[in-house]
Amino acid sequence: MKCKKIRKKLVAYLDGELSEKQKLLIKRHLLECAECRKEVDLLSRTSCFLKNQPPIKPSLDFDVNLWRKINSLEKREITPHPLKRVAYIILPAAVAAALIIGVFMGNLVEKLTPSQNVNTPNLEEEYLSSIGLDSFEDFPPGSLPQAYFSLTNQTG
Repeated sequence: MKCKKIRKKLVAYLDGELSEKQKLLIKRHLLECAECRKEVDLLSRTSCFLKNQPPIKPSLDFDVNLWRKINSLEKREITPHPLKRVAYIILPAAVAAALIIGVFMGNLVEKLTPSQNVNTPNLEEEYLSSIGLDSFEDFPPGSLPQAYFSLTNQTG
């Protein structure tokens, strides 16, 4: 097993939460890898230190204060800020106004510019010739595409 995978399981290893097979694989790895042994040592010392600390006791009114704060946050989220209400009205109106002005200006520009007749060739023919599909004679003799087209031309 690689060190990265081993290190992800070291806490579970120290807590005895792994299967026997996994424990054996980690033990073998720890015999060979000094870096992972250092990590195990650090984790076990940290665990011992934390276990020897006195438990933290919350104040008597901890629950009451916690629920009071949660309720006040819920109330704050339900009522939107007055500026947010204004933004819900102004933003769509501004977008609509911009679209109307854009359409109006586009029509005005179209009317003011003289129309130009541009001779454009057939776009499909231009596309086919640009990608080389306008002629099928380019297949080398004896190639699979050439054989396919000769067969289809005989039956069709």
